[in-house]
Amino acid sequence: MKQDAPLLLDVAQAKKILAESPFGPWWNFQVEAVSPGKAILRLPLKPEHYRPGGVAQGGSMMTLADVAFWLALMTVAGVDTPAVTLEMKTNFLRAARTDLSCEAEVMTAGRRILYGTATITDSEGKIVSHHTLTYINA
Repeated sequence: MKQDAPLLLDVAQAKKILAESPFGPWWNFQVEAVSPGKAILRLPLKPEHYRPGGVAQGGSMMTLADVAFWLALMTVAGVDTPAVTLEMKTNFLRAARTDLSCEAEVMTAGRRILYGTATITDSEGKIVSHHTLTYINA
């Protein structure tokens, strides 16, 4: 991703977008950082995010990755982009039992297709899942 591209989304805007979205307040995502083509989003886990056995439910991690990538793409495509998830591949690498942090990065941003990755770590910095995402401008 070009580092000299103008930043089209900042942390304050990202927080506002999530706070005003229908899903944002329930999930309680915490925007940590945004930069051109990147976003870091934290998910403080609550009881509803766990499956039996005290392990974070996989859908929670996938949602975190999807939303982090959505914010990352807004840094290069703008906040009004009509881009939506076209495809997502997830690899779960270890059980997650703590709050999670996701770093998402746009690797390519074409006129219609945006592609990138998201990596989720636990509170000890261990990678718990890796995701590849493809978005399409609708």
